[in-house]
Amino acid sequence: MSDPDRSTTYAAEDMVTAWLDAVSPETGQVQVTTRRDGRCQQATYTPEVEPRFSRPAEVAQFVEKVMDRLQGLSRQYGSGYRGREKKPVRVVAHAGWKKATYSDGLIRLPQRERGGAWALRGFVVLHELAHHLNTGVDGAIIDVHGEGFRATFVQLLEDLGWVQVAAMLREAYDQVGLDRRQGADDGMLEKVGKLLRHAEGATTEAEREAFFSKAQELASVHSIELAVARAAHERGAAERTPTFESIRLGHRGQPSNVRFINLVLAIARANDLRCSIRGDNTGVTLYGFASDIEVTRVLYVSLAVQMVADADAYIRSGAHRPVHGRTARAAFYAGWTSRIGQRLHEANRAARAISGVGGEPGAPAPERPGTKALALLAKEVEVDDYYASMARQHGVSGTWKGSTVVDDARSTSRGRAAADQARLGSQKVISA
Repeated sequence: MSDPDRSTTYAAEDMVTAWLDAVSPETGQVQVTTRRDGRCQQATYTPEVEPRFSRPAEVAQFVEKVMDRLQGLSRQYGSGYRGREKKPVRVVAHAGWKKATYSDGLIRLPQRERGGAWALRGFVVLHELAHHLNTGVDGAIIDVHGEGFRATFVQLLEDLGWVQVAAMLREAYDQVGLDRRQGADDGMLEKVGKLLRHAEGATTEAEREAFFSKAQELASVHSIELAVARAAHERGAAERTPTFESIRLGHRGQPSNVRFINLVLAIARANDLRCSIRGDNTGVTLYGFASDIEVTRVLYVSLAVQMVADADAYIRSGAHRPVHGRTARAAFYAGWTSRIGQRLHEANRAARAISGVGGEPGAPAPERPGTKALALLAKEVEVDDYYASMARQHGVSGTWKGSTVVDDARSTSRGRAAADQARLGSQKVISA
């Protein structure tokens, strides 16, 4: 089988190992220099602790723990590797020292005393394990070190909670010209959603806090700051062509997907977007101007983290009893999302009033509208026309049923109260 990306993939991963070796023992951080658009940029990472091993037998224990973790995640949330985490894998030593290899469920590693210390480290071991888990692109094993393998390696790191190392690896792939990010999303929403669902199902306080922390780290790594989105929004004022962006929020069969979809819809409505929802409730497509889509996307990440954290604190307090925790959480989410939608709507209306536009989105235009009012009205019409055209082209039809109404007024009320204190990045509170 041809392997055209092998040397480039190795170069990127060598870059990551060099960064990991340069981590300061005092701060746990490393500053790296990258190039983007012909300019040098500095980035600081705080990578997770990478285990080192003295012999392949220790690696076998590590791999066993990793596979147990992946199988546990699969039972809770579905397999992210098309079931390959259930396939047995063994670790053995071999006589050489230059290579670490994988083939047919067998990882072969060199021994330290033969010069194989370079391979007895977590990052290299996970590279070989990614070969075991790789199902290529769209479920077909069609690459060795290609796009499918690289995506699997990044996913493996993130599933283990190595969010910073995964971010370093993505950056390294980008630096050598592999897997350049085509859009702002880069699958980030789905990754954050996965971490939040892990936090919901955590069995210990430490594990729960770790998942919440990783979700926030992931948001930071991807520069999810509302200020950036707002700046893009201002720069996008001259954009006159609507577009669309499909974003994935979860995996098929997860009941909590509808709660996150409701949150996206509430934010999208406040930002002049139209939406369609996938039939399996795994994601949405946003239609409108790119700057509005960006604001919606980054605002969703911030609010989703806060919503799950607030609900988790409420459930752990026991204030929902005797109502079942799952029912109470759903009602809490419903109240939280409803109140956030109201606050965003009120903020939108206030912003229009300050700008001299007045009125509400979709309201009849005044008898003698000003320039800004005309511009906003034209924008709404253009987005509506664009959505209608795209719906016809792609056969979008029907009405989304949404989530089932949960009869738990107390939890709904607590959710609304918590949403009143929702924060956005460095912002103190959403201003209504």
